[in-house]
Amino acid sequence: MRVMKIVGVVLFVFAVYFAFDTIDGIAREFEHQPEEFTPVPVDPEQPEYISMIATAYCIDGTTATGTQTRLGVAASKKEWFGRTAKVYKNDGGNVGELIGTYTVEDTGGRSIRNGSVIDLWMPTESECRQFGRKTVYVVIE
Repeated sequence: MRVMKIVGVVLFVFAVYFAFDTIDGIAREFEHQPEEFTPVPVDPEQPEYISMIATAYCIDGTTATGTQTRLGVAASKKEWFGRTAKVYKNDGGNVGELIGTYTVEDTGGRSIRNGSVIDLWMPTESECRQFGRKTVYVVIE
């Protein structure tokens, strides 16, 4: 009886070994061989459009960079201070007409500081309300 148990265990071990060896061989046959990848060169002339929310503010005063609020000033994340932001309409998921060109000189709340919102300065509250809140495309230069 003891010999039969030993023979059974030995046969089981061989069966498992051959089963895994066969499965491994089959798996190697079906391994995906990646095709040769050739990266597409980035066109330096093509700007990077960032989808953002645009809002407007009309607070008169000094910006985070120390300049006076005025037309052409925008608030966004600090890493963009001094850079130009070209803001375009979102035309159904496509880049639409240019809304305006702004210099990032100010910052604001968390959503503005993290770069998901760009806040455009306007002289009056009625202009801000008329502008509202909209999805836009922004190019930072």
